[in-house]
Amino acid sequence: MTILSDVFKELFKMFVADLRLTLAILGGVVLVAILTDKGVLGPIGAGLTLAAGCVLVLGEAVLRETRRRK
Repeated sequence: MTILSDVFKELFKMFVADLRLTLAILGGVVLVAILTDKGVLGPIGAGLTLAAGCVLVLGEAVLRETRRRK
């Protein structure tokens, strides 16, 4: 039981360590889900939008961290 709780604690820390990154990714997923549900995006457009959004959010997080370390 201890190993299982340790795994869940580590997973929680991993996703909450950079709260801004986590919220941005979740916001992007929710936005794409809404646009797909409304019929604005098809499956391929949704996938491309998700991929582009994740890359942009990750790039912003990397730039923010490099500025912080300088």
